[in-house]
Amino acid sequence: MACHPARRRSGHVDRLTARDSFSHETVFADLRLAAMTREREPSSKAYRQDRFENTERAAKETIEAEQRARREKTKRLKELRLAQQSAKNPALK
Repeated sequence: MACHPARRRSGHVDRLTARDSFSHETVFADLRLAAMTREREPSSKAYRQDRFENTERAAKETIEAEQRARREKTKRLKELRLAQQSAKNPALK
């Protein structure tokens, strides 16, 4: 019987009295109210702000890299075109 703690307490009934029930309800209501009225933690706000700034910075860097790649491609194509034209028309040299 010692290895079955549930059987050992079979005669015991956990019963909340009206006073206990009221105090538990009050505690839980107070906790819920505190959770609803609590201001957001500054660290959480700072984290969201940092994440927003990092995302914005990454997007800006991506756009700049794409623009740079387009400019370089245009420059290479222009140089290639000029090289082809000069090879076809040696009088331009």
